[in-house]
Amino acid sequence: MPDPAQVKEIARDYLAEEGVELKAGKTAFLLVDLVHGRIRAYSADEYADIAPVLVGSGWHMRWPIPPISNARANALIADTAKRADNLFKMVSLRVDPDPHGVILYAGAGAAIDAIQRRCAEEWKAYCEVPQGG
Repeated sequence: MPDPAQVKEIARDYLAEEGVELKAGKTAFLLVDLVHGRIRAYSADEYADIAPVLVGSGWHMRWPIPPISNARANALIADTAKRADNLFKMVSLRVDPDPHGVILYAGAGAAIDAIQRRCAEEWKAYCEVPQGG
């Protein structure tokens, strides 16, 4: 597990530009991995109705996003990476004593809100544009 103080920048896991990964699953998400310092977009069937343990413990944070193109998902990752970077630097991992989880420091809420607003912009754009064809 990397020490957030030693990590310079959060890793960005971009999707292949020509793919349709986010349209393949039941629900799409933007995910920030606070343990390993990664941000990515993905689609999932298995976790669409319930939050996985890593989200429940706070080790991962995720926001629902529409089934957008990979190019738009990559733009979303690029747009939110700085806020995810700030968020990653404002946490400590709690592994002992139980319960495991994440401790958020002052300022983390602003980063979380900014990521949420950017994901909401994607929903607004997706809902305003006719999806046929």
